[in-house]
Amino acid sequence: MIDLRRFLRGALPRIFTRYTLGSVVAAVVSEVTLLVAYGQELLGAQAAAVAAWALGAVTNYVLARRWAWRRRGRPRVLRELLPFWLTSVTGLLLTTWATGVAHDVGPRLFATDGARVLFVGAVFLGVYGVLFMAKFCFFHYFVFADPRAGSAGEADEEGEADADGAEDPDGAVPRRSRSQVPSTTRK
Repeated sequence: MIDLRRFLRGALPRIFTRYTLGSVVAAVVSEVTLLVAYGQELLGAQAAAVAAWALGAVTNYVLARRWAWRRRGRPRVLRELLPFWLTSVTGLLLTTWATGVAHDVGPRLFATDGARVLFVGAVFLGVYGVLFMAKFCFFHYFVFADPRAGSAGEADEEGEADADGAEDPDGAVPRRSRSQVPSTTRK
């Protein structure tokens, strides 16, 4: 049986919350980019989707890596960068295709340009919504997973070091035994 209180105090809910908030920020950046570029007729539907994806993907990567999973330093190319950007490019292909279809269907469904632009924006956002959970699971259990910890981010999140005594993200080496605690703090 799962202890709900223990689960809610664990790393996964905190990581998921930060990932969700970071994804919301990235989605807002993407959506505003799409609506401005497409709505002001600066770009066509698909080109606007590409521009929106690019700004949102960079925002999402930075927030996911640094804030949600608390990864610092140089990213590992095969373990982090390649899978993250392949996932993002898949999202790009799906959103570009979907916004193109919405652009073609929109004039048949809506008489005004404003409604058509909102429809294209809703389709764009809907595709990202569908991909949200799948991407979180993929990122958490593969891309940003710490092979030395039980699950991605748990060692960082709980302030524990790995077996060789490495530092946590704040730079402090956690104490492993009472003998490592300075005598002034012992009772």
